[in-house]
Amino acid sequence: MRDKRQVMIPLTKAVTTIGRKLADIILDDAKVSSTHAEVRIDGSEFLLKDLESTNGTFVNRKQVQDAILVDQDVIEVGSSTFCFYQDLREFNGQAEETTAGHRVKEVLSEKTVDGMTTTKTITQPVIELEVMEGPGKGKRYRFKKTHITIGRNDADMVLLDIDVSRQHAMIEVLGVNTIFLRDMGSTNGTILRGKKVQSEKISDGAEFIVGGTTIRISVEAV
Repeated sequence: MRDKRQVMIPLTKAVTTIGRKLADIILDDAKVSSTHAEVRIDGSEFLLKDLESTNGTFVNRKQVQDAILVDQDVIEVGSSTFCFYQDLREFNGQAEETTAGHRVKEVLSEKTVDGMTTTKTITQPVIELEVMEGPGKGKRYRFKKTHITIGRNDADMVLLDIDVSRQHAMIEVLGVNTIFLRDMGSTNGTILRGKKVQSEKISDGAEFIVGGTTIRISVEAV
């Protein structure tokens, strides 16, 4: 299970390491190597490097050895997800002290501004999912959480649709403007803009199909 807590960790050091044991950012995750990856500041650029980890480091769902990070890149290390931000536009929470070896499971990582050395809890947007077509047409579901599962059984949004898998898809909310639709290995797939997708970034007003059900997402900043 992922930790549902999200925090921002400013990158204040020339090199910030990520890993399960020997790292600045420690992830309690068996899929993460002791020292898994690092982010190195080189002038105005932030360089992500995989440190010969067992399970690899991914940027925007693609495995990488080295990558120059750009605004809103999504980094996956084991079961943890990081989102790289170059400004503070999505962060409005209370500040908290940051230390070496900061222990988290899921964080948003961000470039520092004006020497900032604190972390901030993210204000979680409200997500509304409306059934546009299919069983339950017209129903609306509201959530304020980082991961929203959709399926026929054992899900946050339960659909009485025989073409929907038990756990069919997930909405992953990393910020108001950083939301991903992920298929969870469903039988009939998750359709976005007429194509089956595994993982795609979506935004307010997007419509997608699971089984015989069309769903529209609305995002409300709070």
